[in-house]
Amino acid sequence: MAVFGIFKRNKEAEKRSVHSAVPSFLASPLADFGVQVNNESALKITAFYAGVRIIAENVASLPKTVRVQTKTGMVEKVKHPAYRLINVRPNQYTNVFDFWSVMITWLEGWGNAFAVIERGADGFPVALHQVHPAQVTVALSGGKKWYKVAGFDSARSFLNKIWSDEDMLHFMLLSQDGIIGLNPVLYNAMALDKSVATEKFAGEYYKRRGEIKAVLETDGHMSDEEYNAFRKHYDKASDNFRTPLLEYGIKYKSIPIDPTAAKLLESETYSILDVCRILNIPPHMLAELTHATFSNIEHQTIQFVQYTLRPIIKKIEMEMEYKLFSEREQSKYDVKFILDGLLRGDTQARSAYYHNAILDGYMSRNEVRELEGLEHVDGLDEMLYPLNTGVVGKEPPQKTGNNETDPA
Repeated sequence: MAVFGIFKRNKEAEKRSVHSAVPSFLASPLADFGVQVNNESALKITAFYAGVRIIAENVASLPKTVRVQTKTGMVEKVKHPAYRLINVRPNQYTNVFDFWSVMITWLEGWGNAFAVIERGADGFPVALHQVHPAQVTVALSGGKKWYKVAGFDSARSFLNKIWSDEDMLHFMLLSQDGIIGLNPVLYNAMALDKSVATEKFAGEYYKRRGEIKAVLETDGHMSDEEYNAFRKHYDKASDNFRTPLLEYGIKYKSIPIDPTAAKLLESETYSILDVCRILNIPPHMLAELTHATFSNIEHQTIQFVQYTLRPIIKKIEMEMEYKLFSEREQSKYDVKFILDGLLRGDTQARSAYYHNAILDGYMSRNEVRELEGLEHVDGLDEMLYPLNTGVVGKEPPQKTGNNETDPA
C-alpha cells in the first residue's frame, strides 16, 4: 500500500506531516519540582483520577440512541446497525458501559481516543474496537488523515495496520491543527508535577511522624567507640518512642519549622483546583468544599453538564454521524446522548417543568411518565391545552345574553 510511505519520511517531513497521539513527555521548562508526570502516573494523582472517572462514568451511563428523520419528526431507529454498537455492545469482548468509559478516559487523560470501525460486506459497521492512543500514529496525506495502529498481540493482530479516516473514530480535545488533540498531561505538566511533589513531600513528612528536625551538638570530641555506643543507645530509645538520654555532654538543638509554613493543606487544595481547571470540573465533585453551599453546588452541577459533558458529547455525536452512516444516510440519521436526566434538577423544579409542559400542550402525560421511568397509561396520550388561551385572529364567537351568537 502506497500510504505506508507516509510513516517512513525523513525527520523533517515527519515533523510536518506525522503526528503522534502521545508525544514524548517533556519536563516543564518553567519549574522543576523534582518529579515528572506522564500519562500513566498522572492517574495516580487522586484528584486527577477522580475527575477523569467522574466524567468517563457519567458519559458512559447516559442513554444513547440513533434517530431517523420522518414526516412526523425524529424517530428512534433501533434496527440500524449503529444503534447496537452505540447502545448495546460495541464488540464481542467489551460491554457498552466499559467501552465508553475507557474511550472518555483516554480522551480526558491523553487528549485523544480512537476506535477502529469494523465493517461487514455491505459496508455497514459491525464492531467498534477501542485502540489505546499510545498505539496510534496519525498522518496527513493528500488532504486526508491516516492512522497507523501497532502493538496488538495475536488476539487482535488484525488491528495492526493503516486505517483510513473513514474507518477510525477519532475523538480529540483541544487541538492546534485539527489533526491531533493536545495531550492535557503534557501541556499541564508543571501543575501536575507540583501536585505529585506536594503529595511526595507530605508522605515523607508523615513518614517521619511529623518530627521537627534537629541537630545534636557537643563542645568536646568523641572517639569512634563513644560515637557508636551513643548512636546505639539513642536509636534504641527513639525507636521505642522514649526520650533518649544524652551522654558525653551532647545537647539537643531543634531547628524549628513553623507548621503553617509547610501549608500542606493549602497546597493540596491548590492542587485540586489545578486539576479542576484542567478537566473543567466543579471543585465540589472532587470533595473540595471550601466555598460550597447547597445552592451553588446545585448550579455547579448543572454547569458541569452544560460546559463539561455537553461539548464532549457533541464531539462524539458529530464524529459518529459522519462515519457510522452512509453518505445517503447522513442527511437523515443522527446520534444522541440524552442529557435530560442530568438536567432535571430537584423534584420541585422537575414537577414545575412537567406541569407547564403538559398544560402548554407540548408534552403528553405519557411522555412525562416515560421520562420518569413509568409505564404508559391508556388515555394519557392526548395533548392538553389551557382553555383560556387561543390563536390570535381565530377567537371563538361571543355569545349574547339570550345565548344567541352575536352577529357582530
